[in-house]
Amino acid sequence: MTITTDTQQLSVNNQPITPTDSLQYRAIGRLWGRYVPSQEVIYKGQLITVDGIILDAILAKRASKIVQAQFDLSRDYLWTVYPRTLLSPNGIGLSVSLISVRKPSEDTESVQTEFQSLADNFSVQGVVVYLDYEFGIVEVKIQREPRMNLEPPKDFKLRLLGFLPPKSVKCFWNFQVRRVGTDLVIQSGECIKYMAHEQSKTKKLSTKPPKDTHE
Repeated sequence: MTITTDTQQLSVNNQPITPTDSLQYRAIGRLWGRYVPSQEVIYKGQLITVDGIILDAILAKRASKIVQAQFDLSRDYLWTVYPRTLLSPNGIGLSVSLISVRKPSEDTESVQTEFQSLADNFSVQGVVVYLDYEFGIVEVKIQREPRMNLEPPKDFKLRLLGFLPPKSVKCFWNFQVRRVGTDLVIQSGECIKYMAHEQSKTKKLSTKPPKDTHE
């Protein structure tokens, strides 16, 4: 079962991040913007996107080392991020963890345009646990691998905007998603497997950033 939307053409040529395994939990994407750290610490701050959206952001340890060593924070860069969503008075809010950053090898308008074309696309895979047909909300559960062996698996729920066919709950879906403002909007999706009794067999979310997402 697959779905598409009228806005799918927005991401056709944008080389979306794709999963390495059909049953790998994941929620990852790219954003083009300027990171502004707080006055207290560098690893907490805000990401200001090229369209003026301000997102709460956390700078991961690996990305923090790269940024402090060689980056001018007054400029825009292509960031690889983990998204998180929450309900806010204005709808669904978006915050991100910045896990790596890519610096253009050449500072030209064409290179910056190319980098911007890669931004705002997300790959989301997980089990659909809630559907709101009135407001078009899809809630996807992502299972994240614990950082220590003795820790239990950690789940979180990501809220997307879109409409799925009936009986999509408890199914493992692969979504291509695009950021629109502070919303994550489904562009296309594929139902991979019905997971009511087999969730334990799926692979955990990889916490290692892709090799090609920083320079």
